[in-house]
Amino acid sequence: MDSLISEALQQGLWAALFVSLYLYQLQEGRRHQTEAKGREDKLTAFLSEMSKQFEALARQYERLSEDVQDIKTEIRCHSK
Repeated sequence: MDSLISEALQQGLWAALFVSLYLYQLQEGRRHQTEAKGREDKLTAFLSEMSKQFEALARQYERLSEDVQDIKTEIRCHSK
């Protein structure tokens, strides 16, 4: 990297500025990629947790529905 900058300096100020800006953009791109990966991991974990909670609610709903059906059956049997 140092040799790239020294070579750019030999080519002139604009070449050195271009290479510096290019290297800066590469570093920023890597930083943004790392941050995006962190956000993606957090979002994936959140969605996974929400999915587990939804599955638990669905199981509770099924049990509640079965209980209601049992109660209806009992009421119908006793009212006859």
